[in-house]
Amino acid sequence: MKERLTRCAAMLRKYPVAVLVVVTVLLAGFVGLSNYRPVNLYYSVTFTQPPAENSDVTFTFDENKDFASSSIQSAKVTQSQVTIHLDPLNDDSHTLTIAVDGTDAQVGSFVAHTNVRGRFDQVMRSIPGSELQRKVDGDRTVFSLTEAQLNDVIKASQRKSETKIGLLMLIGVVFVIILGKLTLFRRLPKRYYAAGWIVLGMVYAFLYRLWIVKQGLGPGLYPYRRAITILLALLLALMAVDYVVGVRGNLLAKRLMCGGSYLAVIGYVVYQFGMYTKYLGGFPDEQAHLSYIAFLSKDHAIIPDFAHMRIYPFAGDNALDFAGATQFNYLGHPPLYYRIMNLLGGLHVAGDQVTFNLGGLRTISFIIGLLGLLVVFYIGLTRIAPIPLLHLLFGIIVIAPVNLVYGLSGLSNDSLLLLTVSIYALGIIRFFERRYDWKTFLLIAVGVSFTVLTKLTGGMLVVVMSVLVIAYTLIVERNAKALLRPAFYATTPVYLLPIAYFAGLYAKFHTIQPGYANVAYAEYVTSAMYTPNDKRDGGMLMVDVVQSFIEKFLGTWYAVTGHVPVPRPDMKVYDITTIGVILVFFVPLTVFFFAKSRAQRYLSLAAASVLIVLIYEFIGVAKSYYFNGRFGGYSSRYFLCAIVFFALAILWMISRHLTAGERPVGDRGIARSAGDLTDGPAALVGDVKADDAQPGSIGAKAHAAIARHGAHAAVAPDAAGTGQGSDPDHARLTRLGTAIVLGLILLLFMDGFIYSFLYQADQLPGFHNIPA
Repeated sequence: MKERLTRCAAMLRKYPVAVLVVVTVLLAGFVGLSNYRPVNLYYSVTFTQPPAENSDVTFTFDENKDFASSSIQSAKVTQSQVTIHLDPLNDDSHTLTIAVDGTDAQVGSFVAHTNVRGRFDQVMRSIPGSELQRKVDGDRTVFSLTEAQLNDVIKASQRKSETKIGLLMLIGVVFVIILGKLTLFRRLPKRYYAAGWIVLGMVYAFLYRLWIVKQGLGPGLYPYRRAITILLALLLALMAVDYVVGVRGNLLAKRLMCGGSYLAVIGYVVYQFGMYTKYLGGFPDEQAHLSYIAFLSKDHAIIPDFAHMRIYPFAGDNALDFAGATQFNYLGHPPLYYRIMNLLGGLHVAGDQVTFNLGGLRTISFIIGLLGLLVVFYIGLTRIAPIPLLHLLFGIIVIAPVNLVYGLSGLSNDSLLLLTVSIYALGIIRFFERRYDWKTFLLIAVGVSFTVLTKLTGGMLVVVMSVLVIAYTLIVERNAKALLRPAFYATTPVYLLPIAYFAGLYAKFHTIQPGYANVAYAEYVTSAMYTPNDKRDGGMLMVDVVQSFIEKFLGTWYAVTGHVPVPRPDMKVYDITTIGVILVFFVPLTVFFFAKSRAQRYLSLAAASVLIVLIYEFIGVAKSYYFNGRFGGYSSRYFLCAIVFFALAILWMISRHLTAGERPVGDRGIARSAGDLTDGPAALVGDVKADDAQPGSIGAKAHAAIARHGAHAAVAPDAAGTGQGSDPDHARLTRLGTAIVLGLILLLFMDGFIYSFLYQADQLPGFHNIPA
């Protein structure tokens, strides 16, 4: 007997798929033939000769001795119909009478049906009114169901119970899960397979809420639920293609797919631009920015006359009135962005009015910002190893904070700021790569100078980081020759532009940031930016100010902050729309705790720059609150111009621990003495000039190998010094790395534009008022 059981078990193990099919069929058959207690069951009566509207109808079931009142359910007649939600205490009743006010009521039909929130109505059993017993009792008409009719209703409801459908669906899902592990994914470790199904479950939970719980906007309006579903499907398809090409494709296919991922992200950004400009109804401070641009049409001085710059009222949709009631223009930013927009924007001054095309101006501003994104993606494409999923993650990280693309969509100097800081970042990365040529120093000079001529908050970031990089180069690396060379001297005239501007500005206004308080104080103390002492709140402790600052700062990082408030209610912890975008800000700041390397130190310099400017911003907020009565100036969008550093830091962290083969973001490069192609914030696999390597060094040999075989052919010495290395082009994600990267892509995609804006379409006036 034991032998027979052993042979039987061996045969079952030999054909697991067949066993699975048989067990599934038996289970499904058993469930399908069983009856289950009905849920969400309603009884509806339709009248052909109805009683008075809103008259009472009483449904009376078998008496429940312990809870007598439950035996009677009442409802009112509405549009010739009355409906009750059947109390589960009455679903085993053998009798049912329906009493209606009046003596001439006639029933057309009695219907038992399921219903959830007024939707998903399914008929269980329908009985014609002619088959019901009818009698007149005083001033009421009573209709009765026989015990047989009521039994038929209950049995039909049991056969079609939602419980049965749910169990059959569960059996089907379990069957697919086990079948997948036995066939297509038999070599995939169980933990990764389980993680994949958990993610699919979260996607299902989101789509269920989107299509079942959320409401559509109605005919002719934007089909936001369909749009979200299509976007999610396109992302999943792109992730699948990226994965397959990354695992099985050759080098050319991988590089093409990396570029294709960035093109997809750019297309997504353009789509967001159209949605924001059409449906959101405006952008923060846009009238002030527009007034600044218009003011330069009549003020052609290099340093604008900030004291007489106003915010002008609209005269229709496409004009501003210089003579209208105005207020002081509080922006006070350097004029580079506004000069460019005035030059390209096609504004026309006629008397006291200036006309413009707001849509055209927004498009020009957006294109400027898009150029900044292209620079960021160029950095990613040329510095991250050809692993398509890493490039897709890099692109998604860059645009995940919803206010980045939102800010680029309206009139704002943030568009030019993103471009100038990205140019600066490219220069700093080249400097890190020890490419001390004129291109590097020109990129840095243009980045620094044009950034401070665009916006001072961004200017502080690049200036602080430049000071830290110079200090690191001179003190830690003791490499003054990296700076003191002709390539640097040739670019110094570029720095004279901001120096001359701010010197002239200070001479004229005695400040480098003209604003309300120092240019129009009398108007400032009556504006919303100042609260008189007797109207201020009860005050806060410094710890309260810190807490409020952090909460409001982060609120402007993950939620749309601007002209129209966009609600973002808290979601359940198991959902994919949790606050993932906050990770984009906090994770890079942990770079200080990673093992020391040149890449880690440069990324730490970037993180330190952010923290220094953040502390400066907090001090400004605290001073504004305590001395001016206004808690403002806490926006986190001031740091979005440096998003490239945040994204590179995250990619560097991921690749250090989640890749196999040559690290795409590592610390061992072609040479430690020169070049260090892979010792960077990302793979940093771009070309390094041969004149950066000393003759006879490892670096010189590496450059010779590059000259013969291409940029990735040189071999890096390993930790043991054997001279054996691996090609960074053949780096790959580990299984754990793949799982984490896929999860991050999906999380950040959902937590950005989708949940912060598009998912909330049913709460936004623009979507209800503007046709699709």
